[in-house]
Amino acid sequence: MAAVRRLPWEIQGVLALIVLDGIAVVATYARFPAAELYHVHDTGTIAAGFGRELVALNFPFALVGIALVGLAWPRLQGTLRVAGVVAIALCAVVYVAVDQANLDAKPLNAVPAFGLALAVALVLAVGIAPARQARGDNIRIALAAVLFFFCAPLVAAELGFFLDGVPFLGWFFETGRLATQPDVPGLHHAVHHGQHHGWQGTMLSLTALGFSRLRRPRLLDAYLALMLAYGVGNLVNDDWLEQVVKRGWTSHELPSVLVPAANWGWAAVVAGAAAVWWLWFRQPSRTTPAPASPAISSSV
Repeated sequence: MAAVRRLPWEIQGVLALIVLDGIAVVATYARFPAAELYHVHDTGTIAAGFGRELVALNFPFALVGIALVGLAWPRLQGTLRVAGVVAIALCAVVYVAVDQANLDAKPLNAVPAFGLALAVALVLAVGIAPARQARGDNIRIALAAVLFFFCAPLVAAELGFFLDGVPFLGWFFETGRLATQPDVPGLHHAVHHGQHHGWQGTMLSLTALGFSRLRRPRLLDAYLALMLAYGVGNLVNDDWLEQVVKRGWTSHELPSVLVPAANWGWAAVVAGAAAVWWLWFRQPSRTTPAPASPAISSSV
């Protein structure tokens, strides 16, 4: 616990988010049958809940693991720096380890999860420099509040309930109503129980907002900007489908941005990331101090 206490609150908050999200995932996937969840088959037992949590440690949290190593990088030396490279490589396996069409746990999911564990261990071992003065905190707070509000039905879904009957939220959001979806036969709840990519993206966005306050290598600026834009893109995609398309207001779905693709959705994510990096997350260029003037000779 002493190692955790000496970490900046931004890191502690993200680690707490990982733990709390894990508790919710295990509880929900252990309670509900597969028919009420999304693209899983092994549910209804504690073991199934932990299996789904293993996949969640891959996506989204292996991407957080890469950022953790980046924050710790200036303090990693020798063998620890090699371990940092290994952690990044293991976390990057998430790209092939998670298949949205089948979210049951498989042996390959252990690889990014181990990379995340190694990243956390490195951060605990060397610590992270605290934030100095961070610009844009008012924007961070406002953006986090907006993201969390529009993520409310997805948070409820991960906890295993609908927002029906909740004051204002139950009116503003569709959750428990049976709805149709283009190209998907039958009726189903507007927001299925369990984890959603919109909430996963929001957790990445919140992580980027917090980590961008900390001292970091300049290369991490672009990564955090992309993480923020990517998270927002996934929340918009998810909410559009469940709160707009399923209400019958339009049949036009937004392109998926879960994995890199040549579509306008990813063009928007990249453009947004570039704007965030250039206007906000980009650290000022370091300047080399001018050499000191030579001392005046005492013989003069």
